[in-house]
Amino acid sequence: MLVMKFGGTSMGSADRMCSAVDIIRDRARKERVGVVVSAVGGVSNRLQDSISFALSLSGAPAASARPAATTSTDGFTSAADAVFSVKTTHAAILDSLALSVAGYNKTGVLAALDAIFEEYERLLSAVASFGECPESVEARIMGLGERLCVPIFAELLRAKSLPPAVLDSRSIIWTEGRLTEGDPVYEKIESALSSYRSSSEPILLAAGFIASDSSGKQSLLGRNGSDFSAALYAMGLNADKLEIWSDVDGIYTADPRIVKDAVLVSDISYEEAMELSFFGSKVLHPKTIMPIAARRIETWSLNSFNRTARGTRIAASDSIASDPAAGPVRGVTCLKDVALVSVSGAGLKGKQGTAARVFGAVGRSGVSVLLITQSSSEYTISFCVRGTEYHDVKFALQEEFALEIREHLIDEISVKKGMSIVSIVGDGMKERRGVAGTFFSSLAFGGINIHAIAQGSSERSISTVVSGEDGDKAVRIAHRFFFNTMQTIELFLFGLGVVGGKLLDQIRSQQEELRKSFVDLRVWGIANSRRMVLNKEGLPLDGWKDLLDQAQTHTSVDDIIAFVKAEQPLNPVFVDCTATGALPERYCDVLRAGMHVITPNKRANSFTMDYYRELRKTAAASRKRFLYETNVGAGLPVIDTFRNMLKSGDSLTAFSGIMSGSLSYIFGRLDEGASFSRAVLEAREKGFTEPDPRDDLSGMDVARKALIIAREAGLELELSDVRIDSVFPPDFDSSGSVQEFLERLPRADAWFAERIQALSSSGKVLRFAASIDGSKGTARVGPVEALLADPLAAIRGGENAFVFTTKYYSPIPLVIRGYGAGADVTASGVFADILRTITW
Repeated sequence: MLVMKFGGTSMGSADRMCSAVDIIRDRARKERVGVVVSAVGGVSNRLQDSISFALSLSGAPAASARPAATTSTDGFTSAADAVFSVKTTHAAILDSLALSVAGYNKTGVLAALDAIFEEYERLLSAVASFGECPESVEARIMGLGERLCVPIFAELLRAKSLPPAVLDSRSIIWTEGRLTEGDPVYEKIESALSSYRSSSEPILLAAGFIASDSSGKQSLLGRNGSDFSAALYAMGLNADKLEIWSDVDGIYTADPRIVKDAVLVSDISYEEAMELSFFGSKVLHPKTIMPIAARRIETWSLNSFNRTARGTRIAASDSIASDPAAGPVRGVTCLKDVALVSVSGAGLKGKQGTAARVFGAVGRSGVSVLLITQSSSEYTISFCVRGTEYHDVKFALQEEFALEIREHLIDEISVKKGMSIVSIVGDGMKERRGVAGTFFSSLAFGGINIHAIAQGSSERSISTVVSGEDGDKAVRIAHRFFFNTMQTIELFLFGLGVVGGKLLDQIRSQQEELRKSFVDLRVWGIANSRRMVLNKEGLPLDGWKDLLDQAQTHTSVDDIIAFVKAEQPLNPVFVDCTATGALPERYCDVLRAGMHVITPNKRANSFTMDYYRELRKTAAASRKRFLYETNVGAGLPVIDTFRNMLKSGDSLTAFSGIMSGSLSYIFGRLDEGASFSRAVLEAREKGFTEPDPRDDLSGMDVARKALIIAREAGLELELSDVRIDSVFPPDFDSSGSVQEFLERLPRADAWFAERIQALSSSGKVLRFAASIDGSKGTARVGPVEALLADPLAAIRGGENAFVFTTKYYSPIPLVIRGYGAGADVTASGVFADILRTITW
């Protein structure tokens, strides 16, 4: 015996119903088949909406436990209008079947449906007239979708020469408890199905979701309960197998709508499937697993839209072959719209029976608890319920603890609404260490705050409560950590000058290679000083200039922050490739918004010492990275190398360095006999200097770099503390326009030539360098006379050199030397910092 369940999407049109019949025909060739069908896709929502609409006609509020309307009811003026909207959906399917399927008896089906629609209209009119919708009426209305679908589908099976025996689920599936979410009476169900276990009918057809209670009133198995109905039929019919046909290929490691690269699970245990469905997986109804697990009925989740897909098998754990490559976690889920209720106060500590009173009160309110956690201090008991049910729970607890609240032994009952429960599930978790650590580290990496934690003794699942707005992001980032799927970088680039443009070129050329290493780097935003472009799918980098030219959005850091908050990228990175302006003053705001900050701009690190500290404090509090390797050495590994030396216990004794590619070139040319004015003009023509060479020759850029290294060494210096010696002769006038300055520059040639000749005769060269005295806590920038044995003496042609004399590197210093000028090198250094924001 095989039982098959077809969901609403599989019943959503005439074509989909015909496809379902083809699947049934294929199965019926080999075995008897029981078929359970849901309502036509979308109809259950329309039925729910119509109840809300009928209540609104009387001015009565919808019941607190009832979900809000999910589709528009605009244009309804009466119960008949609401009925007509549902009738139209079914009429379209009937018309299509009558035209495409030979022998389809549309007239006979219409007669059966009309009686149901008349009942629907009477019930809605009563709700509108009385201004209330009791559970018994709600159960009857909400069960109409399945009752309407069965006659249509039964006639299609007859027309296809597969005549079914139609079973009325209201006389077979029996429940107790709430009418809208009843608990099955298993013995009575098995008794009702006993005569069908060995009967001759090859195909049995029944409606899902609907049932009856012991008094004969129609009841329901809970929203989306057709899966549960199918499991109960499989149990009662002693089926060997159950197939759940929906519109997805099976059970995924996460909801594919949230995690685009979620992985299809081939096999999963009953226990794992139960945990996943309970905590938000949409593939199966949470209660479905209980009857099939009890009878060890092999169950398959299959796709009626893709019949060739293998699907996911749900079976006993001892029948599932272990996969050595599989990790400990089977899936990540998110249960949304829950409320975190907390009972706390000094009166709870050491008081016996308090937990019993708490959950006794919750039980009397008729609400199910989703998750429980208690602080080790016994000061707080917290638990989660569905967001639509917290009112009843809070009222019940206030009544139960009225005396303690009045005497201030217990605080007022706390409720945090709009929360989500994010869970990781897997049988392998109990055999693998560090799973919880990885889970919580992933949430910390995403800047997600945890409100509560719970883990069952089976060690099969770990759940955490987070803000509702963080639920999807938490799933995406936890999934990435556990399943080694694509790591993402969502880049926002400010500054599209030479360095910014080179960076985009490098990213474009490397995107495909990075994807091969499971790194998905996309540029979500670009901006210059006037306009910007944002796109959460990523911008095409081969035409970024045209996009920016056509942009209508004005550049705004606040708009970037709002965009990130709304879209919740997993790893947003803010890159500042500007050289001037006030953007560095906004870095703290950007970090607080959950973005890493990467920049070659030296201004932030050379602001006041107070801002320097605040920047690092904010980055640490936000758990985001502030990276600036290119601040002092373009693409050379200076900052990170020096920082690691200090972390290992080393300390700076002295530092000297040539940290300007333009000045390295200029002073190197002096050694080769070029005049000072000629060397400056050559450097300017090659693009080594700024358009105004005085920006380089002033030494301020080198002073900022020296300050940054001094601060990394722990010296608390301001920029004004760095002494800058002028490069020009004492009487040289460097004022005026750029052209005036360049015309006046040859006047300094003789002074430089004389100085270079004197140094050469004494075995020295002239270099523009920075020096730091670690013991005195001083820093100085300017021309220096270097002996030929000095590591700085050989530096020319745009090279940089950084000479660290430390506790460990003495008397022979550590020298870092390399090309330190040019947009390509700087852009590559920024690119390297960008890649450091991911976990390899």
